[in-house]
Amino acid sequence: MNLLLAVIGQLIIYLLLFVADPYFGTLISAVLGTIALAIWLLSFLVEMIEPSRVSSRYYQFVFTAWVSPLAALVGYIVLNGEIGWL
Repeated sequence: MNLLLAVIGQLIIYLLLFVADPYFGTLISAVLGTIALAIWLLSFLVEMIEPSRVSSRYYQFVFTAWVSPLAALVGYIVLNGEIGWL
């Protein structure tokens, strides 16, 4: 349940950023989503090479950190039909 709340909370924040300023919302979601994806992929690969005692909850929350900006960006584009500042 906490994972779902994390996704919903992040979606609300990102969508509010998009409504306030589409350029800033796009920039923040792209940058933070890319950084979170890189961290998730690197930590996942390192975990496959050498297992550690990191909880699986860590991977779930980092997963939400890159899925939420992507979902907000796609949702905003679907609702508006385009990115207005382009």
